[in-house]
Amino acid sequence: MRESKSRSKGKGTSGSAPNTGRSRSQRGRAPEDVPPVSQVGRYLLLERLGQGGMGVVYAAYDPDLDRKVALKLLQTEGQISETARARLLREAQAMARVSHPNVIPIFDVGVWGDQVFLAMELADGGTLSNWLEGERSWREVLEQFLAAGRGLQAAHEAGLVHRDFKPANVLVSRAGRVYVTDFGLALQVGAPEREEDTLSEEARQLLPPERRMLEATLTQTGVVLGTPNYMSPEQYQGREVDARSDQFSFCAALYWGLYRKRAFESSRMRAFATSRSRPEASDRTEPMEPEAVPADLIQEPPKDKKVPAWVRQALMRGLALDPEARFPSMKELLAALSQEQRRVKRQRWVAAACTVAVGLAVVGGTAYRQSRLCAGAGELMAGVWEPSARGKVEAAFLGTGKPFAKETASRVLGVLDEYAAGWTRQRTEACEATRVHGTQPEELLSRRVVCLERRRKDLGALVGVLAEADGALVEKALDAAHALPALQECADAESLSEQQRLPSDAAKRADIARLEERLAEVKAMVDAGRYPAALEKARQLEAPVLATTHLPLVAELRFHLGWLQEQLGESTEAAKLLSQAVYDAEAGRADRLKVSILNKLLFVEDGQKHFGQAEGWGGLAGATLRRLGGEPVLESDVLVNRANLEMSQGRPAEARALLEQARVLQGKALAAGHPKRARTTFLLGRVMLELGEGPKAVALLEEALKQTEASVGALHPDMARRHLLLSYSLREMGQHAQALEHARAAAGVREALFGKDSVQAAEAVDEVGMCLLDLKRHEEALAAFEQALAAKRKALPPEDEQLQYSYDGVGQALLGLGREKDAVEPLRQAVAFTSAPPDVLAVSGFALARALWVTGQQPEARAEAARARERFTQAGMAPRVSEVDTWLESLPKEEPKPEKSKRRPVKPTRRPTRL
Repeated sequence: MRESKSRSKGKGTSGSAPNTGRSRSQRGRAPEDVPPVSQVGRYLLLERLGQGGMGVVYAAYDPDLDRKVALKLLQTEGQISETARARLLREAQAMARVSHPNVIPIFDVGVWGDQVFLAMELADGGTLSNWLEGERSWREVLEQFLAAGRGLQAAHEAGLVHRDFKPANVLVSRAGRVYVTDFGLALQVGAPEREEDTLSEEARQLLPPERRMLEATLTQTGVVLGTPNYMSPEQYQGREVDARSDQFSFCAALYWGLYRKRAFESSRMRAFATSRSRPEASDRTEPMEPEAVPADLIQEPPKDKKVPAWVRQALMRGLALDPEARFPSMKELLAALSQEQRRVKRQRWVAAACTVAVGLAVVGGTAYRQSRLCAGAGELMAGVWEPSARGKVEAAFLGTGKPFAKETASRVLGVLDEYAAGWTRQRTEACEATRVHGTQPEELLSRRVVCLERRRKDLGALVGVLAEADGALVEKALDAAHALPALQECADAESLSEQQRLPSDAAKRADIARLEERLAEVKAMVDAGRYPAALEKARQLEAPVLATTHLPLVAELRFHLGWLQEQLGESTEAAKLLSQAVYDAEAGRADRLKVSILNKLLFVEDGQKHFGQAEGWGGLAGATLRRLGGEPVLESDVLVNRANLEMSQGRPAEARALLEQARVLQGKALAAGHPKRARTTFLLGRVMLELGEGPKAVALLEEALKQTEASVGALHPDMARRHLLLSYSLREMGQHAQALEHARAAAGVREALFGKDSVQAAEAVDEVGMCLLDLKRHEEALAAFEQALAAKRKALPPEDEQLQYSYDGVGQALLGLGREKDAVEPLRQAVAFTSAPPDVLAVSGFALARALWVTGQQPEARAEAARARERFTQAGMAPRVSEVDTWLESLPKEEPKPEKSKRRPVKPTRRPTRL
């Protein structure tokens, strides 16, 4: 559309330049961005930033104060409305009344000729609406909205109701600061006393009208103000509003930010509100009748989005249709959204166990009889892992209702049983080596006892977390159980003797023991994926841990803090904390801990594309491992991350060698059912695909599938991932029937786990469709893609890029059936997702071109083919470029109408598969 418009102007046209099809960064400012005048007052206009219903915002320069500002100008087409002028002055007064870091500061307001202007601080990062277009975690979204909410709270405390809160009315600076703006609809409700409020009535009448603009009513009673997607029911009804109406709009906006779908359909909300409106509605104060409220008017948040329950609960309360049911104020809402829940309760056995451990570490064996010391290990473990604790864990797993919960519970309980038995055996052996056999000095016994006591705390903390398992935790539970620190470390005399000694003061030793117990709880939450709660607990421990100056303990705390920052998206801060943890571990001679930290640091730097730093940390980890004399499990972990680093740099051959070394080490040190072995085999299979060694890749992926099933069972989410990659690999090798078996297996797993109508299941059904297309079973392929598309359209907003794959599949299947006319619309939908990768859009576009040609739309067909060719070129797919060229060359110069009787089905275009 833009191209035809620019061509129609001709070369003699004055005014705006033709559209070149390039982005703003490529072609400079667009014509519509050029200010209509060069100066307003003392402000020099630079470029347009945005436009709303009442005004246009420009970047401007203030020469008096030598700074850039944002200048909002009233729309000037035709005569300026007095109401519009009043609204702009009203907005200035509202914003000037609020002084808060999260409300945009107002600098100046005035009239220049026929221009009414408002000068404010320039926020150079766009709106919150723009910011939400990127990939954001729930925590990032919540933090931005909390900042905006604080600005809204400040407005309420100044006696203002915004009445039009939405992401587009929140600005974000490049530094990340958030500002609420656009108070053009703000309403004064019980504002705090101002200077003019203390004046006599005669004196107040002398004030110019502009000073009292907020007191003026600019709209008629019953007029609906706001933005439909965010308006409260009382706004739809035209009733009086208060701060709770802003609260509703805030929660509607936050709902969109977190879930990328609307909390309600505006048309249904309007119908609901209108049906309840009565002539006296504005005076009504009684609550809404529950029976009159449709149950699904406010939609329940989608379950597949990982947003904590406490956030959902606060959000849904703020979206209550009855204002009385919402939070009393923004302050209470923000407090509810800011608090992390504490899920792990302390066990009563901790204090007694800690006392026993400290006593053993301080006085050794001299205060205890030989028989008691060497026979008491079972009693100590009974306080942590006994039948009642075992039953609680199993019941928690089964209570989640997950299809794989029972099998996972059995495997996790087996790992914990083995760990508890190994601890008891080693604790007894340590005692007997000193007290019975006399082969071990008292000092080493004390160190071994301290080490083992920490392992008991680790087990106890994990049991506490597992006893409160939810579905997400069950998925991670086996990995968490295998992440328990190795018991054999407590038998390494050389390593134990080199570590920093505990202080001789008994009170300080007791403090360290208590802090170790609490750090064990942090570790358990980290391993179980409870990142926000773990971060809160770790930060509470920071000051007391640093006060101990015990370096291994300090290193461990910073290790957890750093890794939690990485998991929550703060990679830069994570790298700093982990680097410091390395130095602490080195100073405290905690070599095994140091290697674990270095391995995480390697991962973090790789993710930031700091390849040189990552290689340096990996090299230091290798050197430390050599000093330790070899630690197969730790070494294999480092090798896997080094392999990922090689893949990040496009070196699959080097990655292959590292992964093969890791597999050898894991084969010697880990049990056959350990999940790490399956994961490494799977990674090696992916690397083989990159190297173009299809048969070897498939063999490895089949082995990984068997290992995964042996480790976590047939219905674990990891099984679906294994099946999907096998399906893709087999399709690439032309083994379409075998590929279909794996695609259907993946779909079966995801349907069992997430439901037939889930997005996860739909993605697997897409792969089923691809296999059926390759087998030329077009009717079945069409049914599969339509099923996937229907499920995605229920769960995702229309603009979600995941829909692209299914739209393309429907179009390709219709092409294969000779239904080119029907194929045009889904293929048009597929190419409309312009943010999709070029190769994906190219495939859809080329298919659309051929469908358009057959249906008689020859000019558009040629244009679509040209775009597809350009995208194939951009993606570096030379064979596909040649394919498009050959097709274009085969077309007749004169384009005859299609002969329906002779038309043959168009062969579907093979497209890349998502992994």
